[in-house]
Amino acid sequence: ATVIFALAVALGLNRIVNLKWRNVWAAMYFLPFATSLVAAALIWQWIYEPVYGFLNYALAFVGIPPQKWLQSLAQVLPSIAAVSVWVRIGFDTMIFLAALQTIPGEYYEAANIDGASAVQRFRYITLPMLNPQIVMVCILELIFNFKIFDQVYATTQGGPAGASQTIIMLLYDTAFKFFRFGDASVMAVFVFVTLMVVTLLQWRILRKPVEY
Repeated sequence: ATVIFALAVALGLNRIVNLKWRNVWAAMYFLPFATSLVAAALIWQWIYEPVYGFLNYALAFVGIPPQKWLQSLAQVLPSIAAVSVWVRIGFDTMIFLAALQTIPGEYYEAANIDGASAVQRFRYITLPMLNPQIVMVCILELIFNFKIFDQVYATTQGGPAGASQTIIMLLYDTAFKFFRFGDASVMAVFVFVTLMVVTLLQWRILRKPVEY
């Protein structure tokens, strides 16, 4: 979701002709990434608060009853995922925006002459030219989400009933709550190996060199 939203935002920003306004909007999207993860998690914890939270207050205006975002077994993971998307979207947007500005305009001019539609230009020019950045962003997001800890620990501490416990939080609890350092070390090795294998698979499957 982060990769898709970041690409959509970058495409929108790239269409802004005025450089000043483009920089202003880009800075607004990048600001959450520069914020402390713990501080961002605490802000969202207040937003998600069932009784006094801003989100339930806003939903009340459209007739939606209050939701137990971080206290619900079904809603806790999507709620935390939304925080992660909010934090990371600015960083990925900057990568895509920089890459979009390096695509030669002659490609789009030639496509227009050949009668290509906007969807065809996006599919056959923009996406292939962005392939290296898409692969890199996918790998970075995989690593980030694999080691997610701060916002979960600050908001739910793995609850309710362990529904939001991540692998890094399980590793942390094993080592520093139950003092089973041997087990935690084995878990860390498995996390590293799994992450390396999945990253290599992403690199081999998604990488598609393009020449025009």
